[in-house]
Amino acid sequence: MSRLLTVFLGAAVAVAAAIPATAVPAVAVPVPVTAVPASPAAAVPASPAAAVPASPAAAVPESPTTVGMAPAGGKPVWNRNVCGTNYVPITLGHGDYFNVYNEQDGLSCISAERHVLSWTVTRRGNSVRGWEYPNIGSGIEWGRYTCYDGRSAYPSSPGSRCMRYPVREKYDGTPLTSVRFWPHIANGNIAYDIWFNKTDISPSRLGQADGAEIMVWLMHPGITEPESRICWHAEIQGLWYDAMCWLAGNSDGTRWNYVAYIAQNQTRTLTPTWLNEFFRDAISHGKLSPDWWLTAVDFGAEINMGGTGFAVQDYRLTGVK
Repeated sequence: MSRLLTVFLGAAVAVAAAIPATAVPAVAVPVPVTAVPASPAAAVPASPAAAVPASPAAAVPESPTTVGMAPAGGKPVWNRNVCGTNYVPITLGHGDYFNVYNEQDGLSCISAERHVLSWTVTRRGNSVRGWEYPNIGSGIEWGRYTCYDGRSAYPSSPGSRCMRYPVREKYDGTPLTSVRFWPHIANGNIAYDIWFNKTDISPSRLGQADGAEIMVWLMHPGITEPESRICWHAEIQGLWYDAMCWLAGNSDGTRWNYVAYIAQNQTRTLTPTWLNEFFRDAISHGKLSPDWWLTAVDFGAEINMGGTGFAVQDYRLTGVK
């Protein structure tokens, strides 16, 4: 969902232009699993500096679809190319749904497994926009909601395990995630993109979230983070991150706090990690409020160069209430 990076992007791409377009060697970093601290902090003050990128168009299906069908644009097709603006719904059973999305410019193709969270970017066109983000999402992405992708996911379905959004950060449960991937990108980042809105809102009405965007960059081939944008450093479950932050915005006037936790030692493997630790850290720095509403947890690659062959294997996300 990170279709909207901000003023940093121009700076990052300019810096990256001086860097040879070669992939960063993968460095596997073991991450010990630790308990999530449970002390939310207080409200979020305004952040300095604002930038305004263009906002993508939103295709918003209004209601759930019939049994066995996905909303407009969703194609329940597996192990085959799905291209353009289409996306692939994946069910792990009992209404536990995820969506795998093509990049926003409609110039890519993806192929996804049916009952496991593994998928690949099989083709990319010559995008002129940069920072395209093919991803796997749980939650709400421009009106498309993972709990609308089959009757077994509906709230009214007995025993449905679909993770419900929006949910207040302080009541979001215990989100736990892990992933392995093969980058195949020359310039960009491989990252989680997690969104919060300041108020509760129905999935069909949510466009651009206005609270916070929390990213976790596991790799960033060809990109050098500008020191002037690093706001603090954080240790999360044994890994050190540089926290890059600013106030982001788009052309309709929406503003939100942007925080990117950039792994100091890049890795293509993340062992089970509690996302609430990132949220608590952002709260402690005034960039997130425990009263804001979690709307989506996505994982993918923001791509400027390369990208064909980017593959995610064994992605896992559980525990969102």
